[in-house]
Amino acid sequence: MRKLLVDVPDELVDFVGGNESQAGNLMTQAAVAELVRRHVISSGKAAELLGVSRWDLPEILDKFGVCIVDFNPDEDLKPFR
Repeated sequence: MRKLLVDVPDELVDFVGGNESQAGNLMTQAAVAELVRRHVISSGKAAELLGVSRWDLPEILDKFGVCIVDFNPDEDLKPFR
């Protein structure tokens, strides 16, 4: 694992209770969620990177408005026969 030194406003850390560890965790979750949103990584890879089960992942991604299930409303959905 790599450690990155990122300068963030003190206020950002304050928003998550003043805990730098929690702020770092939140930023990691946000980055992973964005990669899932962009289809750069799979949900399985996201769960692995976050150290959670695939069952716990949807709850984390939901905090960032990311859904694991891809649905394209423009697709021609035909009923099963």
